[in-house]
Order: sequence, then C-alpha cells, then structure tokens
Amino acid sequence: MLEALSRQITTLVIAAGSLFSSHVTPIFDNCSYHLQDNVLVFSGRIINCYTKDIDQIMQSGQEIVLEFTYRIHEQNHEMPLHMNSETHSIKYDVVDRFFTIDKTEEGENFIFLDFDEAKQNFVLIEVMDIQHIDFFEEGRKYYFEVTAYLHSVYLEEMEKNIELMKYWNNKPPTYRSPAFSLRDL
Repeated sequence: MLEALSRQITTLVIAAGSLFSSHVTPIFDNCSYHLQDNVLVFSGRIINCYTKDIDQIMQSGQEIVLEFTYRIHEQNHEMPLHMNSETHSIKYDVVDRFFTIDKTEEGENFIFLDFDEAKQNFVLIEVMDIQHIDFFEEGRKYYFEVTAYLHSVYLEEMEKNIELMKYWNNKPPTYRSPAFSLRDL
C-alpha cells in the first residue's frame, strides 16, 4: 500500500513538473580506451545529465534504462563495421529504500543506499569491451563512437510514456575516439 501511494504521489509530481521541465545537455567526460587481455575496452562517464524531474522519476520505483551503443568505423567511412550495445538499469526500492543498478557489461548488479552515489554509478562505464584485437587489420585506421540513450518510462497511474530523452534536449551524448591503427593499440 505504501509503495502504491508513493507511486501515485510521485506520478502527480512528475506530471505537474513536466509542464515546467528543465533540460540539460549531457556530455561524456574522463573517457579513455586501452587494450586489456587483447580486447579494446572503453571507460568514461556522463556528466551534466540529471534534472529534478529525472531525479524524481529515479526515486519513484520505476526502472530506468540507459543504453550505451558503440560502433566501430573505418576512418573515412560512415557505415559501421561493428555495432553492439550494453545497458545500465536503475531501480529504487521504495519500501526498503535502496537502489539497484544492473550493468550488462559487468554482468552483475550493485546496491546503493545513497542516492548521489547511485546516480554517479548509473552513468559510469568501467572497462566496457568494444572489440577483440583480432578484429582490427594492419595498415587500416579506425575510430569508435559510444552513444548514450535513455529509454522512456511507462507510468501506470498516468497510462503514459514519459520520454526521458526530452530532459536531455532530445540529443544523446556521443563520444568519438581519435583515429587509431592496430599499432596504436
């Protein structure tokens, strides 16, 4: 009952807040890539990505999914040679008051009691596998891009989808690596 009441109150707050919602322009920060066990891996985080509305939705008990799509390109070619994605999901347990974050690239979930810690971990990528070194050929130049996208959230009480990307100015942040060759790795 407490959970249902909490969701209804949160839904009303979100509905009212969305009329005057603020927007941010998130960006990737502190990004790096290197070889680890013959696999090209990427690490980084997204900054400037939270608004009051996103914070309220995160604390409502709704599951929020953040998808990281990565694409490998040969330099001067628009079509990707390889593409894949990983997801992070966060859900608040409104009864027991903790956050669970699941990260597909790490294959495990994390528990947080502190909201700020949960928010920081949710947008953090630590050693995401991009591609095995055997994929890259000598004498060719490559780059990769990582794009982050927030999935919409369905609010049952409102019978409505909330497009979370609108809080990110409808533009997903993208990191583009410098061009590299097999030798550079």
